[in-house]
Amino acid sequence: MNIAYSNRQLRKLFICACFALQLLGLSACGSDSGNSKPSVKETLQTYSYQVPKAKNDGWQVAHANEFSMDITKLEALVRKIASEQNGYRHIDSITIIKNKKIVLDEMFRDELDLADGWANNKDINRHILNSVTKSFTSSLIGIALDKGYIDSVEVKVHDYFAHKSPVSNWSETKANITLKNWLTMRHGYSWDEWNVSYLDSRNLNSQMNNSKDPINFLLSRPLTTTPGTTFAYSTGVSFGLGRLLEHATGQSVTSFMEQQLFLPLGITNYTYWALDNQIHTGSALYLTQRDMAKFGQLYLNNGLWNGERVISESWIEESTKRYHDEGSWGYGYQWWSTDFNAAGESIASFYADGFGGQYIFVLPTLDAVVVFTGNGYQEGDMEEYRVRTIMETDILSELL
Repeated sequence: MNIAYSNRQLRKLFICACFALQLLGLSACGSDSGNSKPSVKETLQTYSYQVPKAKNDGWQVAHANEFSMDITKLEALVRKIASEQNGYRHIDSITIIKNKKIVLDEMFRDELDLADGWANNKDINRHILNSVTKSFTSSLIGIALDKGYIDSVEVKVHDYFAHKSPVSNWSETKANITLKNWLTMRHGYSWDEWNVSYLDSRNLNSQMNNSKDPINFLLSRPLTTTPGTTFAYSTGVSFGLGRLLEHATGQSVTSFMEQQLFLPLGITNYTYWALDNQIHTGSALYLTQRDMAKFGQLYLNNGLWNGERVISESWIEESTKRYHDEGSWGYGYQWWSTDFNAAGESIASFYADGFGGQYIFVLPTLDAVVVFTGNGYQEGDMEEYRVRTIMETDILSELL
């Protein structure tokens, strides 16, 4: 995603969030509490490699030397992030998994930020995922298919919303939009949320979020292309996937997610913000970085976590294929894909990507997962947070 907030718009939102946090008695937004204790980033500027902490959270930990990784390069990476060198700015955390073990796990933030206010999140260890949430939603759809709640990806999505009829701009073509069309963002609706700021009233995602009936807003959009042919990124469609899941399973998204995904993964620490009284399945989930990494490892393990089958291997394979291919990147069922180049080798990856610098990179040939969280919300921030360069220059050569 590439979403631009204007400085004026972000400043207004930031001031509102800061005010709300101050009312809650939280020290955030850069306020000076008079505490002279060094910040996390200041401490990490002289970082020496340490084995990640064992937390009894389902993860094994290991020293990087176990995999012949050069700890001086890992130390240099952490120091560059901590000292906010250009290209390494706006990063809140990094976690690296090799051969099912955590070898690096560092957090750089020690203050809540504006995104935490959206869900009244008070836990510094939880971070908003933004559109990384979409990949979790895809997994829930896969589980629902595995368990027979949904017949196939060829089901017609509008059939699940017959109670919303009639919707505007109806046609036989619209009636034939499939679940696969929604999953691959080739839905056919007129939808553009990348070229207008999310804080601008003209942004379609903002219009949907502010409408009295968000799902009706989505279903009523006119068609501009034949479903299944043209990629058009839509957080609205990802929200629709959550609504469809509810109707298919007869359960709330959060209940289904807790029982079918979070419980087997041992994830208990999460929150979210809601739209229309349910989790917004396009962008609203908050998790810890280690729990994000569990999700990546689940996909790396072809649907297994600690020997337990959570998602079918066939769904993992099907959902991470490229159905839309732009050469340097592709898109599957709410998953992105790209190839990295490091040490003269091409390394395939599929990944979850969220606004502000949230990433879960799954690297099957390296048996590795790399997770980032970030706060690159302002216009131009992501130009200073060059995740591809970091992956290719600082990380992948050590995972080969």
